[in-house]
Amino acid sequence: MPLDVRLPISGLFVAVGLLLLGYGMFGEGLADPAGRLNSVWGGLMVSFGVILGYYGLRAERRLQNVSARDADQSI
Repeated sequence: MPLDVRLPISGLFVAVGLLLLGYGMFGEGLADPAGRLNSVWGGLMVSFGVILGYYGLRAERRLQNVSARDADQSI
């Protein structure tokens, strides 16, 4: 079964977003404007990665259901 491209890309967005979020919060601090900016963009990247992963998993489940239904009908 081929892997949906949304799953590895969502993992990449979540990982980079968490790094950026952590650096913005703990590295630069939220008192610094650059720290707040990094935290906001890190949070947006994490949320985008989670949404993309959700749709990727939903498509995988839908594909498995369709192939199982087709296998049952061919018997």
